[in-house]
Amino acid sequence: MKAVFRQYQKRAFSLIEVLLVLALVAVMVGIVAGNAGAFIQGSNFEPPDRVLKKAVLDAVYHASEKKQAIYLSYFEGNATFLVTNKSGGVLAKHQVYDDLAEELDKDSSLLPRVNFQAIGPLSGEGGGGSSYDEQDLYLNRVLFHSGSSTPFLAEIEFRETLQKLFFDPFSGYVLKNKE
Repeated sequence: MKAVFRQYQKRAFSLIEVLLVLALVAVMVGIVAGNAGAFIQGSNFEPPDRVLKKAVLDAVYHASEKKQAIYLSYFEGNATFLVTNKSGGVLAKHQVYDDLAEELDKDSSLLPRVNFQAIGPLSGEGGGGSSYDEQDLYLNRVLFHSGSSTPFLAEIEFRETLQKLFFDPFSGYVLKNKE
């Protein structure tokens, strides 16, 4: 009869085992909750180079679709790339930050700085230089017309790093990433 009783005997967790599991779960929740703020803040923005690439492709598309002059510019006040028509109407808006928080307004180092520079025609024996001065090649906005643009370089300074992106004037894709 004792053998039959042992078969039906149920096994349960002791109080110490239950408390140990609860303590481990609490530690895991604390680790995840401590990093949740960083995850939320990190998801607030998209890297400026990726946003610029989208904006350039959008400008190429609008220029080829509308068969008119389209401009790409950058507004540093709210970290936004604007694709506009010749009368200034906004066709597309590409923002780096989903929501500009108050700390971004106070700390301007969190806002990317973007400069557009035209690539001058190459001259000389080896075709390796331009006869234009560098300051004459800076652009406030980049012109796109019939699906092509001025050959240009974009310099993005963000979080103490500088990226230089050279865009193909016809496809809008990055040809060379200079860092």
